[in-house]
Amino acid sequence: MDHPDWLNDTEWEPAKENIILVHGYAGGDDTLPIAVLRDAYIKHGGYNVFLVDWGALGQPPCYVAAVYNIRPIAACLSQTVMKLRRLGLPPDRTTCVGHSLGAHICGLMANHLNFRLERIIALDPARPLIKPGNMNRLDSGDAKSVQVIHTNAGHYGEGGRVGHIDFCINGGRRQPYCGNSTNINLCSHIWAVCYLAQSIFEGMEPMAEPCNRRCPTNVLIPPGRQGRGRFGYAIGYAISCTKDTDE
Repeated sequence: MDHPDWLNDTEWEPAKENIILVHGYAGGDDTLPIAVLRDAYIKHGGYNVFLVDWGALGQPPCYVAAVYNIRPIAACLSQTVMKLRRLGLPPDRTTCVGHSLGAHICGLMANHLNFRLERIIALDPARPLIKPGNMNRLDSGDAKSVQVIHTNAGHYGEGGRVGHIDFCINGGRRQPYCGNSTNINLCSHIWAVCYLAQSIFEGMEPMAEPCNRRCPTNVLIPPGRQGRGRFGYAIGYAISCTKDTDE
């Protein structure tokens, strides 16, 4: 990356949107579930994908160490992103997408940048051991647009509102596909990645209920509530629902 033409000498295409993809605890650059999202962006063809692999610093069984490590990882990542900007990466066409602890890495990274990212998409940002305060976790000040997808709020995922807009999928706490899973909470936590991978393709965007302060404790929508969004890239208008439904 020290050569001024490094970025242009790669397969990077200036006309495409840029995705910085950050996995969560116990992940890696080629592990599930983040590999599903990586492959979806690549298959779409409209994105340059930069995959951050911090797996060596976030391996089981020591979740405590992984939480401790997200701050230095974020600081290091910010240096890389600022170097990419000097090489031609446009901030207004760059999104940091993080799952679980990776969502907080996106937010903490932003604290070290000398510019603002266009967007952060936080996929069920991790709750356990995450302290309050914007220097310890993701918040709405970390990018021009911070969008959050909740799928296991209150257990593995944050229970309260975190971004400019927070989507509670199927109520935001437990996902219906996980009923037969031996760990329904972990399964629900992982599904945030799958929902975003689905939303990348036109015609397959799940529909979700925008949260107010917290994800609801049930999956009922108050009568008359409107405000459905295509989470991830554009906020549109339609009826709100808590089931994930293809358009």
